[in-house]
Amino acid sequence: MLSNVQPKGNSPMTMEPSSSLKIERGEATVHLKVERDHAEILIHTPNEKVNKLTRTAFMELHEHFVFLKAKGHEIKTLLIYSNKPDMFLAGADISEIEAMMSPADALSMVEKAQEVFQELAELPQVTCVAIDGVCFGGGLELALAANYRLASDSPSTKLGLPEVQLGVIPGAGGTQRLPRVVGLVNAIQMITSGAPVDAKKALKLGLVSDVIPVESLLSYARKFLKEKIYLRFPQKESFTQWIVDGTPLKKLIYRQAKITILDKSKGFYPAPLKALEVIEKTYRKMEIRAGLAVEAKAFAELAISPIAKNLINLFYGTEELKKERGVGAMEAADFKPAKLQSLGVIGAGIMGGGIAAVAAQRGVSVRLKDVSNESILKGLQEARQLFDKDFKRKKITKAEYQKRIYRISPTLQWTGFGHLPFVIEAVVEKMEIKKAVIAELEKHLPEYAIIASNTSSLSISEMAKGSQRPGQIVGMHFFNPVPKMPLVEVVRAEKSDPKAIVQTVAFGRQIGKTVIVVKDRPGFLVNRILMPFLIEAGHLQADGYSISQIDKAATTFGMPMGPFRLLDEIGFDTAAKVADVIAGAFPHMKVLPMINDMVAKGYLGRKNNRGFYHYDARGKVLSVRQEFQRDPKDPSDATHQMIQDRLILPMVTEAVMTLEEGVVSTVRDLDLGLIFGIGFPPFRGGLLKWVSDTGEQKILDRLNATHNMTKGRLIVPASFAGRIHSGQKFYN
Repeated sequence: MLSNVQPKGNSPMTMEPSSSLKIERGEATVHLKVERDHAEILIHTPNEKVNKLTRTAFMELHEHFVFLKAKGHEIKTLLIYSNKPDMFLAGADISEIEAMMSPADALSMVEKAQEVFQELAELPQVTCVAIDGVCFGGGLELALAANYRLASDSPSTKLGLPEVQLGVIPGAGGTQRLPRVVGLVNAIQMITSGAPVDAKKALKLGLVSDVIPVESLLSYARKFLKEKIYLRFPQKESFTQWIVDGTPLKKLIYRQAKITILDKSKGFYPAPLKALEVIEKTYRKMEIRAGLAVEAKAFAELAISPIAKNLINLFYGTEELKKERGVGAMEAADFKPAKLQSLGVIGAGIMGGGIAAVAAQRGVSVRLKDVSNESILKGLQEARQLFDKDFKRKKITKAEYQKRIYRISPTLQWTGFGHLPFVIEAVVEKMEIKKAVIAELEKHLPEYAIIASNTSSLSISEMAKGSQRPGQIVGMHFFNPVPKMPLVEVVRAEKSDPKAIVQTVAFGRQIGKTVIVVKDRPGFLVNRILMPFLIEAGHLQADGYSISQIDKAATTFGMPMGPFRLLDEIGFDTAAKVADVIAGAFPHMKVLPMINDMVAKGYLGRKNNRGFYHYDARGKVLSVRQEFQRDPKDPSDATHQMIQDRLILPMVTEAVMTLEEGVVSTVRDLDLGLIFGIGFPPFRGGLLKWVSDTGEQKILDRLNATHNMTKGRLIVPASFAGRIHSGQKFYN
């Protein structure tokens, strides 16, 4: 218990007569060294890539702060830093939050963390934190408790309070100290979004006092304290901050912030609203300890909620997935994938241009080929639009903007392909064309090159037939729009070499994507499970329910958009092609003729401004098109629930069947695939997590009821009933 920790009999510090401070090695996380009137605390979590604030770390910090307080007449300055590259502190140990089962548990832990940081804030020494790399969550809360903060100019230096992304709020003083440092508006934005800022933005906000070249950060920080350079940085609020924070403008700020939060979260995520509530209750109304008590109580309430547990579970699942190679433990065991410096992209359409842009954004040189100058220009325009956005938002410099532009080398010929280790084929979604492109590619690529087909539903095994090297053929299904959608499905065909899969998975992660490996089945994973959601929407409309009514049922469940709004985004022609492939393999997913009829009449969705909805110039939905409007049918709560069941339960059916078929290897991969691929609501933890949380038997009963309602159209997998009868759950 932190509150019972006392300084050890032997001092936790060692006096050093030399001018340099030696770093201790051992199992301690927090090391204290003192030289004359100056102390330094080094944070170094042993045997970990990242530094974390574990219980042990808090205990050690407490011991050191107690000692420093007692030595205030001798020790005048304190510097806190880390010696891990690109890593100050990743935050608190999330497993501690995961283990909290009651408000009392959560309250006890967070109050102890608050007390340790308050000890830092009340030290008699002048305190400074040198930040290089990640400074998140509890790491930033620790830094905020110090008098001064210096940051390195490294691109990896990021400061933020991402707790709301795990369903909680900053609990170790973040809601109290950040507004005092950066002002109300900036603090609300950082805390309720969880988004980090880089060193340059941190300096502009006043979050750090100065930004220093990474090579000289520590030497400058020591000089900063020794020569009292900190006196040049008086800790005063700006006139603008005083005007905004100290007047009735605050009410408008809080009101507008609440509107913004609700618009983004749709009310499904309570943490951002709770953070705003805590700030409104405490900022400029309470002294620090009273405000900390309000913060701790709010944190404790959220920490034990199902939403927080689901979001933490997703965090762990995502981190685990990043470490996996995509093949069995005994496959390609000695193979180490390369970090690609260059690749080719065939097809400069929306998808090819997007893939080229994302690769160039991550420092990869791209040879972009198509058959016409017009297509090449479209692909380059797609890439330039992404780079323009980053430049206008000041995310990149002019120099970096130019580098990205020049990393994409367009061509109408096969020149430059002879040395490429990896090529992504992104041509039109027709099997015969893709086969022809692969055959031609093999003439120009080195023998070791991997060919990855970007396809949403076509068989990779079929594409590889006739290939001279089928082991090098894999699938790499990007989602549209490529720059925004985080998921990539890597498709393992019948003859795909395990090494090719490992390399493709590694490349997907290299360009910042979440990657799952799927079996070569029609629709793969995501589109296979999504299709019945779209199909049943058509049946519901045919049964007389309105488009608005159906889409609302989906969004109130937590889906990012309803099925008709989604069809507008996908494009009716694209959806029809994928549906035909899937229905050909799975007759129970036969599509109503409506979609093909609409394509024949020229309705393609947003791509030609003829979809189910009207949109303004920014893409905001205005209304359902007049020809599709009708009044809601029986707008009761029971009808609303029935529509949700008819949309969501068919997805459960396909999810169970894909697991049976081995399309993915784990329940975790399935749930992550749907969250990152179609935006299945993260607060529910995933489709099958929702099934377990609701109760497998309850879901089976609702499946049977929906089976009867749809006259047998909705299949109830026998294996699902078998699992329940044997007591199996997707999640325990």
